[in-house]
Amino acid sequence: MEQIKEDLQHVYNLSVESFNKKEYSAFFRNIRPGIEYLSQFLIYDFFGNEDEAEDLINGDTSISKNREDNSYSISSYPANFKPTGRVFCELFPKAYFCKHRDVTSKYATEEKKRFKRGLDSCSAEMCRYYSIASEMGSHAGRSSMDVEVQARGCAAFFMGFLDYISSNRIASKSAIVFLGKFDKFVFGDVDNTSDYQNQIDNLIKEAEEKDAALLTAQKMQLEAEQGKLLAEQRTTEVELRNKELEDQIKQLQELLDSQTVIVDAHNENADENDVEDIEAITVTDGESSGETNKEYVTISSSHNFRRLLQGANDWDVTEETMDDDQLDLIEYTDDKSMLVAGCAGSGKSVIAMHKAEQLHKKGKDVILIAYTRSLSRFMRNGKADSTFRFFHHYLWKYKLKMPKADYIIVDEIQDFTKDEIQEFIDAARKHFLFFGDTAQSIYRQYGKQTMTIAQIGTMTGLNTLQLFNNYRLPRPVAKITQDYVGVDVQEYKEKVYQNKETELPHFIHFDNEQKQIEALLRLVKDNLGRNIGILLPNNPEVIRISQEFKDNDVECEFKYNKGENDFDYVDNLDFNTMLPKILTYHSAKGLQFDMVILPLYNGASDDESRKALYVAMTRTMHSLYVLYSTQTLLPPLDRVPTHLYLKE
Repeated sequence: MEQIKEDLQHVYNLSVESFNKKEYSAFFRNIRPGIEYLSQFLIYDFFGNEDEAEDLINGDTSISKNREDNSYSISSYPANFKPTGRVFCELFPKAYFCKHRDVTSKYATEEKKRFKRGLDSCSAEMCRYYSIASEMGSHAGRSSMDVEVQARGCAAFFMGFLDYISSNRIASKSAIVFLGKFDKFVFGDVDNTSDYQNQIDNLIKEAEEKDAALLTAQKMQLEAEQGKLLAEQRTTEVELRNKELEDQIKQLQELLDSQTVIVDAHNENADENDVEDIEAITVTDGESSGETNKEYVTISSSHNFRRLLQGANDWDVTEETMDDDQLDLIEYTDDKSMLVAGCAGSGKSVIAMHKAEQLHKKGKDVILIAYTRSLSRFMRNGKADSTFRFFHHYLWKYKLKMPKADYIIVDEIQDFTKDEIQEFIDAARKHFLFFGDTAQSIYRQYGKQTMTIAQIGTMTGLNTLQLFNNYRLPRPVAKITQDYVGVDVQEYKEKVYQNKETELPHFIHFDNEQKQIEALLRLVKDNLGRNIGILLPNNPEVIRISQEFKDNDVECEFKYNKGENDFDYVDNLDFNTMLPKILTYHSAKGLQFDMVILPLYNGASDDESRKALYVAMTRTMHSLYVLYSTQTLLPPLDRVPTHLYLKE
């Protein structure tokens, strides 16, 4: 314990000295072990028993969680591996919960629940800064992130965290006195006092909003099930199930009400520059409404220093590396409309963005429209400094009443109906630019009468401009998706695929779904820092997996739609973070991830479900994992030759 204290104070004060001298690379080299020592110090202090703490730190014991009562306890079973680095950041709150079971109890007061969220959020933030420190300290000058901005954010967080420990009396009196003797960060001419004092509150607020979003999604799912029940013949069994659902909905609403009070209290004092309200909109019986559904309001927020981070996503292709076809399209004359088609990963969205930016710089009035909210936000994040108008379709049509512009640019045009496409044409004062996928729309299975690229060409009288190269999809994945999964897609041709990734897809069998989920959680924890998409066939499974992540204290973001549309949803996706994203196959359309995981794979036997599976598998830029627990691998993946994937 004394050695830990000595090491902690030494490296922490060195990091303060480096920061105050503006030697930010040295700051990160010192704060990284400081984070580890601080976590270990807190574990020792929480336990009050050096032997017990040392056993946990050495991995001789572990901490387990009881799903029944949410309690944490020390297990005599050793950890799977000896804890190192950021693992200690995850351990220290669990050590606290072991000794303070009233905080995690199902009967905990709202104040204690909020305290738990705060400690969990601080733990997650320490994990994040440990990863940032690893990058900044080891690769100074090569990081794409602004070193000074990251250093200021990190220093401000730790000042806030130490204050949080003291003001909430988390640690013992002697520990608080010890931590209070540490040197202080100096921020120069910039007054960061309010920033670091508010950061912990902001972290707690984000956790509360995620909890509220998950509760809302669960409530919506139960209401959907109840609606189906009420449409059935009223039998005793149906009546009993309906009563059960009513009770569950009531309980969720009570929990949601308590969350809403907290969120509303925060929002009264929120700076509108720091908080982005995301409205959950409901459309009933086909009628359009621009009003916010007050019952389903979710909020996505970020604080100042996080706003300064570089976006998590890397675009398919930059202008400097574009091929001749792509550059020709960007330089295509401005006095004509155009229809561009290409496969997933061919750079259509990038070209749409560049074209909008190019026209705007020439003084043209431009509106860029994307089909879904998640795609719209993802694209916006790729061009955070763009000044042209950028909307998802529902916002443009129903809330803004279809504003006109000189140029209307639409991405994923194949997902719109003939009437919607005509509305785009009518809104363009001069010209319209449509970008679409050569594969058929996946929304036809829900009764939406979308058009193929060929049909759109006939309707508009435009010749289709083709993109042939694919910059996103790794060749090993493309061999499978093009020849065995896709419907009406081009067969695999190696020269088309420019991504040189060689890792084979992983198809992994498990005895049951619970083992799948355990493996999924391990896979995510082992790949923290990568941009991960966890894609599922339907919304109930999105809720199920999101709840599993919450129960296992793994942070995530998710999108849930009550129906297969973009109107009635709960969504806390933030593409500025590296947290894993949990979505349906359909919601992932147009997005891309370093790693894609498809858990609970249960086959795709008809054309429409194969199209959805194709969309999901083609979201990856590097790694693909398919997890299943059926006796055999189900169609269409059962037809894939075994040498094309890793079977585990």
